[in-house]
Amino acid sequence: MYKLGINREIVESIYREGHPIAQYGLYMKKIRPYKVFKIPVDCGLVCPNKDGTLDTEGCIFCPKMGRPISVKYCDSKYSLKYQIEKQMENQKKKGIGKFYIYFYPGTNTYGDPERLKELWDLALSYSDVIGLSLGTRPDCLSREVLDILEGYVKRGYEIWIDLGIQSFHQKTLDLLNRRHNVSHIIKAILECKRRGIFVCGHVILGLPGETWKEMMDTAESLSRLGIDALKIYPLVVVKDTKLEEMYWRGEYRTLDRKQYIKLLCDFLEHTSPYVLIQRVSKDKVPEEITVSPEWKLSRLAILNDVITEFKRRGTRQGIYFRG
Repeated sequence: MYKLGINREIVESIYREGHPIAQYGLYMKKIRPYKVFKIPVDCGLVCPNKDGTLDTEGCIFCPKMGRPISVKYCDSKYSLKYQIEKQMENQKKKGIGKFYIYFYPGTNTYGDPERLKELWDLALSYSDVIGLSLGTRPDCLSREVLDILEGYVKRGYEIWIDLGIQSFHQKTLDLLNRRHNVSHIIKAILECKRRGIFVCGHVILGLPGETWKEMMDTAESLSRLGIDALKIYPLVVVKDTKLEEMYWRGEYRTLDRKQYIKLLCDFLEHTSPYVLIQRVSKDKVPEEITVSPEWKLSRLAILNDVITEFKRRGTRQGIYFRG
């Protein structure tokens, strides 16, 4: 039997304890009697927006050579087996009991389904691995891939799709050169839910040309589709991107920290209270490739700012959401 999705009673208990957002970490501590860690791995998988299938340029915010990953052993120069075992060894020393394997850089459901299955089967062959998290695009979830993932769900594994959404507005997707449609987002979320696969959507705030209302519409639309979780980021300008060219031409300005915190809290107020929030900022971007913004992207610091702002407002996640 498939998992029925996020346990709303547990989410409600988080709010009763005084937390203003449904933090993923707090939720996981309540449903698991052991510590769980996501092991990020890089299998050198490519993106159809860069390999010539759709385009060779990629999205306007994505460096041509990809963004450096700072996690030790998450590197395609190592075998998948080596990446998993070295990180698992290090995390077990910290008392971690169970693991997800997070296929992170690249589009990790794009390619020959049988080859992908070999990678996923290897990841799930470890007794302490309870599931997978796969970073991908909305247009790269073929029936064959979904059938494989549904098979894992039937065997009791927890499967998450980390879905690069960014925006729910076609004009923005076109400007970003995403090369997919809003219809792909809708289909991806609904197909995953039908098969018992969890979806964590990645959304960027402060995208070029987007209005406040359009960003709130993204929160509302994803919530109504029943998305399970969100990772929310400010847009960061990095070197060697089309976005950097726009920035230096004066066509785009990044949000300052206060603007981002305000906008983030607004966004969360329009998000369903039952959507888990996995992140409210990006992984640290290396200073040597960061153009803007100059303020620190520390996840914990941003989270603390969000909690403080919600306390000032006297509100919480979902207060303005009407499902």
